Amino acid sequence: MEHQHADPPSDHAAHTAPSEPHPIRMNLWQRWMAWSGSFFVLSLILHIVIIGGAAMLVVQVVHGRKEKLKFTAPPPSAAASSEHKVKPSKKTAAAAPAITKRITSSAANASIALPVMDMSSSTGPDVMASVMSGMGSSGLGAGAAGGAGMASMPLSGLTAFGFKGKAKGLVGRLYDLKQTPDHHPTAITDRPKHNEVMIEFLKGWDEKVLERYYKATNTVTALQVFIPLMDADKAPAAFGAEKEIAPSHWIIHYKGTVRAPKSGTFRFTGYADDAMAVRFDRKNAFIGGLLREDETSFYGGTYPKQTYDRPVGPWFTVQSGDKYPIEIMISEVPGGKFEAFLQIEEQNPVHPYPKKTYGEGSGNPALPVFALMKGLPLPPYEPPSTTPPPNARPDWKPREKLPEYAPEPIIFPGL
Repeated sequence: MEHQHADPPSDHAAHTAPSEPHPIRMNLWQRWMAWSGSFFVLSLILHIVIIGGAAMLVVQVVHGRKEKLKFTAPPPSAAASSEHKVKPSKKTAAAAPAITKRITSSAANASIALPVMDMSSSTGPDVMASVMSGMGSSGLGAGAAGGAGMASMPLSGLTAFGFKGKAKGLVGRLYDLKQTPDHHPTAITDRPKHNEVMIEFLKGWDEKVLERYYKATNTVTALQVFIPLMDADKAPAAFGAEKEIAPSHWIIHYKGTVRAPKSGTFRFTGYADDAMAVRFDRKNAFIGGLLREDETSFYGGTYPKQTYDRPVGPWFTVQSGDKYPIEIMISEVPGGKFEAFLQIEEQNPVHPYPKKTYGEGSGNPALPVFALMKGLPLPPYEPPSTTPPPNARPDWKPREKLPEYAPEPIIFPGL
């Protein structure tokens, strides 16, 4: 048998290509990991887009608000020419202490608004100091008060003759001696007849005497009597009675109760044109003006010696915290101009009063104003002219428009 041998394998034998491998399936986590790099890039792009859009939105909003906040000046008013411009005063190194600073107004009908302040402390600021020099019967606008332990209250409607409203002070009533309560004319047409009515009233401060005459409907509350020279018609206007009461032959009677701020001995001083009288603790305490000729009988037969350059009343003693009734009468006879100033002196003050520097009585004490509240307006003191007028008398002396007063009033709080 012929033996056959198999051919050895040849390197050139046909090569069979291997079949394609089976695709590998990846789960969600594997896909996430595979795409993590690309996702970071996409996230970064997305954040940039969002931040850019937000920035554009903010810019638009802010720009819109700026447009809304633009103010357009109103058209010029025809009354612009009468606008009153106030120039701030310049401070100097030698400025006066705060206690003596004054805010003045030269306008006859000034109306000034004040912020609400609490002046219950003894160091409270003066409120509208010196505006009364021109305010007459005009109001001050919203204001402030308080002082000596009193509750704060607005001073809206404050006039030189009193506060238009209820307050803890002296209630004032205006009487017209020229007419009866039912508006019939009376015989009070001259000074002697007018004085007779005042003297009759002051014998016992009997209000029935005044009730025989027309009384203004409104009342005012006085917190001091320190009225600079002004037209007599300001009094009826302060009571809202200028259409009913002519500015002559009128009487204002103030009445109330005060509390002594300390124990001590005091006396009143002052003057008025035409007349003023004071009753304290049911005793006659001061008389001035036209009625001085009757002061001997007014004080019960005694005649208090005139001191300094003004008449004074008798000394009286009070106890700290005690209550005392007080009445004040002021009066204008012929009309024209009126003024009244009531001051008080302590017999043994803790600190000496400053000396007067001008006018009559130069070198004598400048006495405090009698007041029921701290921080009340006071007219500014103006030094009198030292130049004699033409044809002046040899004994001519400078005359003050109002008495020079101490910086701090003496406060008897009203009740």
